[in-house]
Amino acid sequence: MVRGTDRPWLAGPHRVTRPLRVSFAITILTAFTIVFVLALGAVVLAYRQTGARAALAAAERSLAQAADTAAASTRALIRPVMALSAVLPEFAPLTEGLNPAASDTAAMLALLIHEPAIQIISVGLPDGTLRQVMRVGALAKEYADGAPAQSAFALREILPGQTSENWHFLDAGLQPLGMLGRAAGSFTPRQTQWYLQASDAAVHVSTLYDLPLLGRPGISVSRRVPGSGAVVAFDMTLEGLVEFLARLRTTPSSVLFLFTQDGIMMAHQRPELAVQRLADGRTAWTTLMASPDPLIQTIWREYAQGALRVGQTTQVLPDASLVSRLDSRLGAQRGADPMMPAPTETMLVRLESVAELAGPSMLVAVAAPIADFTRPLDMALSEGTTWAFFALLLGLAGISTLAWRISRPLSQLAREADAIARLDLAAPIQVRSHITEIARLASTMDGMKSALRVFGAYVPRSLVAKLMAEGDAAKLGGTRRSISVMFSDIEGFTTLAEDLPPEELMQIASAYFEDLTAELLRCQATIDKYIGDAVMALWNAPQDDLSHASNACEAALRARLLTERLCERFAARGWPRLHTRFGVHTGDAIVGNVGSSDRMSYTAIGSMVNLASRLEGMNKAYGTQILISEATRRAAGHVFVSRPVDLVLVKGSAQPVELHELLGYLIVDRPEDAPLVAHPRLVAGLAAWQRVINAYRAGQFETASAALADADLPPDDHLGCLYAERISALRAGAPKDWTPVTRAMIK
Repeated sequence: MVRGTDRPWLAGPHRVTRPLRVSFAITILTAFTIVFVLALGAVVLAYRQTGARAALAAAERSLAQAADTAAASTRALIRPVMALSAVLPEFAPLTEGLNPAASDTAAMLALLIHEPAIQIISVGLPDGTLRQVMRVGALAKEYADGAPAQSAFALREILPGQTSENWHFLDAGLQPLGMLGRAAGSFTPRQTQWYLQASDAAVHVSTLYDLPLLGRPGISVSRRVPGSGAVVAFDMTLEGLVEFLARLRTTPSSVLFLFTQDGIMMAHQRPELAVQRLADGRTAWTTLMASPDPLIQTIWREYAQGALRVGQTTQVLPDASLVSRLDSRLGAQRGADPMMPAPTETMLVRLESVAELAGPSMLVAVAAPIADFTRPLDMALSEGTTWAFFALLLGLAGISTLAWRISRPLSQLAREADAIARLDLAAPIQVRSHITEIARLASTMDGMKSALRVFGAYVPRSLVAKLMAEGDAAKLGGTRRSISVMFSDIEGFTTLAEDLPPEELMQIASAYFEDLTAELLRCQATIDKYIGDAVMALWNAPQDDLSHASNACEAALRARLLTERLCERFAARGWPRLHTRFGVHTGDAIVGNVGSSDRMSYTAIGSMVNLASRLEGMNKAYGTQILISEATRRAAGHVFVSRPVDLVLVKGSAQPVELHELLGYLIVDRPEDAPLVAHPRLVAGLAAWQRVINAYRAGQFETASAALADADLPPDDHLGCLYAERISALRAGAPKDWTPVTRAMIK
């Protein structure tokens, strides 16, 4: 038993590939996410650009302020010494002797008290005499050893030709504490850097070098005494300036240093970068190009080439070749100072002039990574992006809820639309929504479902499905195709209608047609029409049904079983029993729409339809319930049991039609279908019955009579009784014009 799909128009070569679709909720979530991310990206980009410009502007102001402050501090440190160097030699101090009570010595001690940057005041005479006033606390350990406790100042004097030098120690109140003699050696002031650089009456500033008595780097500012070969010098260390520069960091990774316009390093936040360490442990001045720091080298190169100008802030990226060449040396230093900027970071650099001093001009360089100024912005962006991500999650949760509340009724309506496409029209649409458009759509679809339900009651459901699938307007005309047609009719319905009230007759007919129609539809039938108490059903139209003859035979058997059960139910309700007869024929017919353009009917027309109707009527003559044609028997196959009935020449036909009585299935697969199996007694007598028919048609009536006896038919078998009467009448002798073909006079 074959069943077709309930939506055959979706199968076959004409299936249309649907485009990719996504649900409403996913669409809303995706759109919200895209819009949110794009908006957030635009805001972040605009904020980043605006913030970067503001950060760079703030960086320029910060660097300018730091450079000005460093220049001012350097001037504050050096200018007084420069002024003293310019004025004091005019008075030729300490040229006559070194006596704490002398006015010039007292004046030098007062200078040490009031100028913390000055550590030693020296006077060198042409004859080799050296007189110095110094701070004891600034002396190297080898010179400070032996000084009396509470010593604050020391007076040192070396006279030419003497092998010892005299040291006088004073306390903070300039009171003598004692004297100490030391070996003078071959020392002469005329060999010192501060003496040699004072070649004229101008003020001269030395480069960084190890100050002899202090043992650490510093500078000497000196000038020759006018009219004399004597030289006055002031030794000062830059430790205070270095400490100040270290405190003056504009950012954690900023760099400040002093250098001359000749490229000589004067001071750096990190003292080891301001000098070079010699093999003997002493230090000497260094140039910016000799610095181990690629940033310092790059700044000098940019300044020397004119790319860096005083008073301007410029972006500088350390030279990659310098970074690669000096990376190992710089890495060791970086380990000592984690605040040191990475050598590949882009830096903002500002140069400011300290002032025009004696000798080469001195400059202050302030450099800081751009990242130090944009880092707060980046952190704010990162934090803002994190909050925006959480906002996105909250927004997605809210949008998900809203989308779900919108998409849920839409999904229900989509399922209802699928149900309508399947012509599943039984249940009403129950969609509730506070959205006006969705509520209106639900109401409209429910109305459409009701209209189709009513429409389907008048038109075959399969035809409605076909029209919906094709999407074309119905038009008159049809096509030739092989179909199976069944007619059913209730025996004695006219008499029954005369005996029953119309209301009760309507109840009986409605109950009968309801169950019969459902049974036929389960067997893939298309209900063509109801004709009073008769039903006309089609197979293989409009739906394709390759097993239409088999399905038609199965429908006839199930309808027969149904009517038997209905008779029991009707009898229980006091209603009359309804005996239904069926006729089934298979052949070619024209199937399509007939009628007019404004009112048409889907049906099948042709001689084969008339024959199917006559087969149903012939059941009365043969006492059978289901008659099928030879064409139907052959098309249905061997799963059914039938027996030949007669050769009939119907009115209007030139060829006789062989009729068969459909008895039932030979075997069935399901136990519940057991009532559809042919009666075993009839099956057992089929061979003998076939001999009866063969002998009868051959005019061998004696043989036919014997075979009929062998068939062992039940006494109430009307067909057997009919042939017994025929054979009995013909045994005495058949008329000369006798033929086994029966002429049917009914239409």
